[in-house]
Amino acid sequence: MDLELSGRSVIVTGGASHIGRAIVLAFAREGSAVAVLDRDVEQAQVTAEAALEAGAPQAYVVPADLADPAVAAGAVATAIKLLGGVDVLVNNVGGSIPDFFSRMPLSQWESEIALNLLTPIVVTRAVLDHFVAQKRGSVVSISSIAAWGEPRASVYGAAKAGVNALMCSLAKEHGRDGIRFNTVAPGTVIAQPDQDDSIGAGSVWTNPSQIWANEAQLDSVRRQIPLRRLPEPDDIADAVLFLASDRVARQLTGQLLCVSGGFHMVT
Repeated sequence: MDLELSGRSVIVTGGASHIGRAIVLAFAREGSAVAVLDRDVEQAQVTAEAALEAGAPQAYVVPADLADPAVAAGAVATAIKLLGGVDVLVNNVGGSIPDFFSRMPLSQWESEIALNLLTPIVVTRAVLDHFVAQKRGSVVSISSIAAWGEPRASVYGAAKAGVNALMCSLAKEHGRDGIRFNTVAPGTVIAQPDQDDSIGAGSVWTNPSQIWANEAQLDSVRRQIPLRRLPEPDDIADAVLFLASDRVARQLTGQLLCVSGGFHMVT
């Protein structure tokens, strides 16, 4: 099915590695122009080149540490200028190194809130006036099943719960402007940095043991998933394409789609 994303202009935050890279390449295969906003410039260039090979008419790299609100807003303005406009925003940037709440210093709480909640707030505000002026636009934000409470992800989960609420509130405020706001909540998505060039040197996934101690722990997670398999980056990207498309999701706004193999089911 044609999702009618060809010729659309798409901004993807944290688009250099892992899930973000899969999202960039998925839009590229649909014929969308893409802007990759990421602090890992070298890996972002690799992803942008792959996007051009996959079919993107244009692929731009906008270097930015998006945890800094002033930098984030400026990066969005640069991306819009390069693309000549914007039709879709994917708030993908985020992350956490899991730890127990009582062990985390204040600096880590602040960092996780800034990256996972403040950044999507700032970036969404930076595109909003453009969407209002053109009376259309789609924002898809990447949340997490941690938003419903998972051990060793307290502050991260709280920030992602904030993203869920943000998208619902904006969907109600700006539906009359023709703008749709939706959320994808991935389950555990494991990267394999030794298998390809999908992970940059600055990603936490260069050392997965920071997140998952061993294979036995991962097997325990798999056994709790009804489909018995962990989602992959392309699974998340496909969900984002679906929600971004005005062709197949034109009546969907304020919705949250869990991509977790059934680990978490929204009722």
